[in-house]
Amino acid sequence: MMWDALIPGVFALFGAALFCWVILVTRRFHGKYSLDHDTQSPQKYHAVAVPRIGGVALFVGLVVGAVFHGLQGDDQLYLSKWAGIAALPVFLGGLLEDVFKKISARDRLLLAFLSAAIAYYELGIGLRAVGWEFFDTTILSQPGISLILTVFMVGGVAHSTNIIDGFNGLLIGFSLLVLGAFLWVLTVVNDYNLTIYTAILVGGLGGALVFNFPKGRIFLGDGGAYLIGFLLAVLALLLVSRHPKISPWFPLAAMAYPVVETLFSIIRKTLIERRHAMVPDSKHLHMLVFEKISPQVMNLFHINRNAATSVVMWSVGLSSILPSLLFWDNTFACLIIFGVFSGGYTLLYLRLSDRNEL
Repeated sequence: MMWDALIPGVFALFGAALFCWVILVTRRFHGKYSLDHDTQSPQKYHAVAVPRIGGVALFVGLVVGAVFHGLQGDDQLYLSKWAGIAALPVFLGGLLEDVFKKISARDRLLLAFLSAAIAYYELGIGLRAVGWEFFDTTILSQPGISLILTVFMVGGVAHSTNIIDGFNGLLIGFSLLVLGAFLWVLTVVNDYNLTIYTAILVGGLGGALVFNFPKGRIFLGDGGAYLIGFLLAVLALLLVSRHPKISPWFPLAAMAYPVVETLFSIIRKTLIERRHAMVPDSKHLHMLVFEKISPQVMNLFHINRNAATSVVMWSVGLSSILPSLLFWDNTFACLIIFGVFSGGYTLLYLRLSDRNEL
């Protein structure tokens, strides 16, 4: 990886950080709409009203990084243009929920599907193989199957990142760890262009992290959370579609935490608790960690309980990210990593929860 590929990321970092600062100093003008005044709902862990439009700052940072990249004379900005256009439905859906609180989780998921469909046609991110020859040649090759699977995968990842966005720096820190793994693999396969775009996302996230961890002075909101998940999914699919040597299961192994969290929550709510999967509650793993583990961790790192929860969950995420780096080109190993993580997640959840409630 050439070091100059990281320069647009630096501009994205400063762009996102600067706009976060602008949001904070102008909050008295837009606070009526932008502040998260709800401190009592099941998934709320802040004590005072905080701006929840950090996703706007992230988007601005990404635009700054992409514009700087374009000014360097790159004649292949098709990717950044259509990635931005494709991201608009899912980002705006989340942002409207942040401001007006009237966009349902179902509608946000449908908008994520729309964004995925645009990316499928314009960026060529369609799923081409899963590493199972029979499925790849007999089923995936049929018309429309790749589109359907791609839309559900991208939309699902976007929704999953919103689910884990509950504590200071949790989602941003985890995303940076995943992107670090992507960058390492990109250096191995020598993909300079995709490295630039990954670096831009890293920079934008880094700029927002300054104001989101350890103290949550600004929240990403649904707009930021859905945007991050969408872009992570798009990068993952571009990675495997451009480089057949990379296992199609490597991104899944690296992003096992939010995916397993989502699948586990759906099963828990619908099959065990007999209620709708979209109803928010306070029983996600990171919430149990906040109650049972974080008090000890905050003393160890001298940070607040909210941030301590994120540190613990970063460690949980790393338990699949690190081994996936060793076996990024081995489908069987990546499947094992995902399976082991799923089992470990379940055991940890059961240990921390009141099993009588399940």
